[in-house]
Amino acid sequence: MNNISCLRCSIKGNIALQCSLVLSGIKPSNLLIYSNHCEGCISEELKNTGAEHMKLYTGSKESVSIIFNREKLEKALLDEENRKFIKQYGYEDFSVNSVIEKLAGRYTEFKEGRAEFPHEMGIVLGYPLEDVSGFIENNGKNYLYSGYWKVYKNAEEKIRLFKTYKDIKKYFVEQIENGKQIYQICFECRKFAEIAA
Repeated sequence: MNNISCLRCSIKGNIALQCSLVLSGIKPSNLLIYSNHCEGCISEELKNTGAEHMKLYTGSKESVSIIFNREKLEKALLDEENRKFIKQYGYEDFSVNSVIEKLAGRYTEFKEGRAEFPHEMGIVLGYPLEDVSGFIENNGKNYLYSGYWKVYKNAEEKIRLFKTYKDIKKYFVEQIENGKQIYQICFECRKFAEIAA
């Protein structure tokens, strides 16, 4: 990862750094933060990957989109406990597009200082409900471990999972540095998804 700062300059690099876990089939979604002038390139870079994107927020210089695997996100939103949790934030339609559209509105209100952070985002990003709830109950403190998210239960299991995440991200970034296209790496990384499942 010697050229990590260079990767941050390109939308391809940002996608590799921020969304490799979605593209490899492990997580249902991830946020992509990018310069506004790069927006038109996202669809092109995601071509043939199986991933989709929707914008959550447009800032003056940067925007935030959610990169997602529709099938995996649908599965997360079908979970009865997850539905019960996000329903308390006003969600009534649990289709992927409806959830993301509502999340976009709530996230925009947060970014503009008009509302609290939308904690249901953790569910959409594939974080375990026990950790999302733990974060809220503990105001982000008293966690057992902090990695890709703050862990409140089953720390050893999640530490192993985070190691797998780190290995996938490292591989993805190395392959981008070696000149491969994102869609080529996605299919190579799907083997990691089977290991982590």
